[in-house]
Parts: sequence; structure tokens; C-alpha cells
Amino acid sequence: MRLSFEGRDYELNSGESVLDCLDRHQAGVASFCRNGVCQTCLLRSEEGAVPAAAQQGLKETWKAQGWFLSCMCRPAADMRVTRCEGAGQHVARVLEVHSLSARVLRVRLTRPAGFDYAAGQFIQLSRPADGLMRPYSLASTPDEPFLELHVARLADGRFSGWLAGAQGEEVTLRGPFGECFYVHEPVARPLLLVGTGTGLAPLYGVLRTAIAAGHAAAMRLIHGAADAEGLYLWSALRALAGTHRQLECSASVQDGKVEHGMSSEPLQALVRNCDLPLADARIYVCGNPDFVRGLRKQLYLAGTPLARIHADPFLPPADPAHS
Repeated sequence: MRLSFEGRDYELNSGESVLDCLDRHQAGVASFCRNGVCQTCLLRSEEGAVPAAAQQGLKETWKAQGWFLSCMCRPAADMRVTRCEGAGQHVARVLEVHSLSARVLRVRLTRPAGFDYAAGQFIQLSRPADGLMRPYSLASTPDEPFLELHVARLADGRFSGWLAGAQGEEVTLRGPFGECFYVHEPVARPLLLVGTGTGLAPLYGVLRTAIAAGHAAAMRLIHGAADAEGLYLWSALRALAGTHRQLECSASVQDGKVEHGMSSEPLQALVRNCDLPLADARIYVCGNPDFVRGLRKQLYLAGTPLARIHADPFLPPADPAHS
């Protein structure tokens, strides 16, 4: 099969994805998770059918224009494709970098003019020097004048290590992306928000947006981490719960000392024992991909419609050497 891209033709091997083919020929297409989640590798089909799997999770307007995830696209016939901008591109500056814990940075960016988003969505952030790109969820809310990210500091991480000292630096962002955001509904519906690690970031934005919107139904937030230090916003969450009666926050710690309000029970057990009517709730699950996929399945089998389960798995780079 033939793959045409930017005026050049490439031989597409049987079963090979469009992204793998273009990578093999060093065509310079950006990618990150290579698992159909981060939307970094979006391309557009100018000719040739796009497999349904390559458009899963994309907006209907994008599908109609032929946009697809090149990492998930394994064509059955010749295709001619081109680059596309599925979302706007903006320039921002790093306002502040602050350690929320030894392993998590709070990074605040200037909010570009015209950049609109819903709390809980994510952006793709790149440094202009070399174009290195990473997806990060937004922990800020749309009424705040800055964009806030919670960044896990990875050992030898190329991007997180750079961000730690990037105050004042210019960055490029694309977005917003994702469907993990607060949904205004005419009928009050319980909310359950469950996250591991920095999967708390989008939940923090969703939660505060719900409170600002006057959400009166019960809300439960459950955060899981390896140890107490991993619960990097625990004090802020407890303070928030103390001023909003409809909100309860709990936490699961795998190892080490369990402090007040925390539990050594597994995160899944805390969800299972939650007092909310799960079949009637709207649920947000973010963080470790295996946990997110597993819990999403459990919730569906327990009666929660998939349309009310918003899942955002935090996938690592496909190549660990490029973390």
C-alpha cells in the first residue's frame, strides 16, 4: 500500500500504522503515548478511508473533516494525508514554578488571549528550543487568569526536569483537548472523582468548577498515592471539604504512615464502599492507565452508563528514554 505525505510517497507495510510508517521514514510527526489518548499525532486524510479505530474519542466535527490519530490508523488501502491543527496553537510564558511535594511541581502559565477551555481538559505543551512536547491536564478553572499544571517530576525526565527551572521561559501550547470536564445538568446528580498521583490535577479543576456552579448534590473525591507525600493537595482538599457540606474527601495510601483522614484500604475498595448511588452518579477517573481502565470497567458493570464515566488515563511516553 502507498502512503502519501507532504509530497512524498512511502511504502506502507501490511498492518503498519501511519505513524510507524512515517517514523520509519523520519517524516517528523510529533507523538507521545502512541496509544490513541494524547492526540499529539493528529493528521488529516485528503484521500482514503479512515478506520473507525483511528477516530475513536475525537470530536464529530474533527471526524467530518477527516482528522485521525495516526498511531491508531492501519489503512486497508492507499491514503494521502497531511498535517492538521485539531486545536489552536498559542504562546505562553511560565509564570511560576513551585514544589507541591518532592515529586510534584505546580506550574503556572500566562493564559493566552482567546484561549478558552473547560476545567479538566488537557493541553499539549512544547518548548520552542527543540519542539519536545508533553500533554498536561489543567488544574486551573476558566475564571482564573493563569493556567495551572501539576507536573510529576520524573527521574531524568527531559521535560519535567526542564520545567523545574523554566520560570520566565516561553512555551507553546496546543489545545484544549479531552472530554473530562464538569457537565452542567438540569437535575442535581452526585459526583464521584477518583484519581491516582497527578491524576488529581483535572479532578481539582472539575471539583472547583462544580462548587462555583452551585452543585448541590453530594460530591466525593478519592485520591490514591503510594505514600502520604503523594497526596500533595491533601490539606487544601480537607479545607475545601470543611467549607462545603456536600463534599467529602478521602485518600488511599499504599505504604507508610497513614495520617488523619487517610486509609490503608486499596483505592478500589474505597470506591466500592462509597456511599453514593454509583448507577446514578457522574464519575471522573484519572491517573494510572491500568487503574483507570479497570475501574471504568467495574463501574460500568456496577450499572453506571459509559456516557457518565469520564476516564483520563495518564500514559507515559511510548519511549521511556524520552520522558
